[in-house]
Amino acid sequence: MSRADVRDAPASHLRKGILPLLGYAVLTAAMDVYAGNRFEVVSPAGIAAVSFTLTMVFFMGVEGPRRGPAEWRGTIGTHRRDLVAINITTALTWLSTFYALEYLEPAIVNVIGLALGPMVMTLAGPLLRRDSRVMATEVVVSVAIGGLLAVLMWASFSGRSGLGDLSTRDAVLGLVFTFACAAGSAVNIIYMKRLNDAGCEPGTVLATRFVLMSVVAWLLLALEDHPDLGAALLPGAVVAVIGVGLPIYVLQIGVRHTEPITTSLVVCLSPLFAFLMQFADGRLAFSGFTLAGVVGVVALVAVGVLARDRSTAPTAGAKPVGGPDPAAPPAPETAAGPAGRPAVRTPHEDHGGPRP
Repeated sequence: MSRADVRDAPASHLRKGILPLLGYAVLTAAMDVYAGNRFEVVSPAGIAAVSFTLTMVFFMGVEGPRRGPAEWRGTIGTHRRDLVAINITTALTWLSTFYALEYLEPAIVNVIGLALGPMVMTLAGPLLRRDSRVMATEVVVSVAIGGLLAVLMWASFSGRSGLGDLSTRDAVLGLVFTFACAAGSAVNIIYMKRLNDAGCEPGTVLATRFVLMSVVAWLLLALEDHPDLGAALLPGAVVAVIGVGLPIYVLQIGVRHTEPITTSLVVCLSPLFAFLMQFADGRLAFSGFTLAGVVGVVALVAVGVLARDRSTAPTAGAKPVGGPDPAAPPAPETAAGPAGRPAVRTPHEDHGGPRP
């Protein structure tokens, strides 16, 4: 292999990851815009019931046959508490997202969900994972993000968002649901990391994490005065594909070919994509306040991600204490990934990240 080939190999490998990650950012933005539009005529509970039941059945169908009943019982018994917790946080995150999109501009919901992750993680990370630590830069970034979110909230209350004039009730409900979504998403990532650390396979989590979400959504739909399941079938199927199934798939491809820092930075583009896509929705108009807030928050999140990456990067030429000799041959690849690392990693685990 020539030197040019060696130089081109990392770039080619990176491109294989960047395109799927861009796809993830576009898909999540498209889901927010599409769902926000459909909630004008279909209830969030109806779309949630259809989309997550389809998602649950799909992942159970894929993962179920791979293990026998005894293995499933043993795995669920071993990780029962964290699997119950991730069911609760998944239901909180997604139901809150759907109801927030019924009341607020999609770009605002998207960026607040992204931005509050680092703030919640700053507070909750050390409580839920004892070895977690918070950097001074992350604290400063979180405070600055809080200031920009306050501006976006003011824009929503004062009629300066893309939706124009909103009633105080709608603005309050939308923001409460958005905050719940962000908090649930951040804690969800922590439990995903806990399960990964405990050796629970990603397939097990995917096959079991949507059970409570599906049950609660059907209960909410049954409690509605005039539930219209027929109207929710097509939007629910679309959300299941572009909001859950495809994003999970392309995210896994992107993570496989890029570093977590790259994943985090590319995912930060999702609010910008949402801002551009929402102009296809006739309900929404251009808002300079929304654009400024989205750009500012995305920039601050990028600063926090880069600061974390630099703090965890190994010093050039340093040899880990008790670790392998850098001059030794590389460890053989296993089914779990190179040198025994898990094949699927949760990006941006320490300070927010993709909506799980």
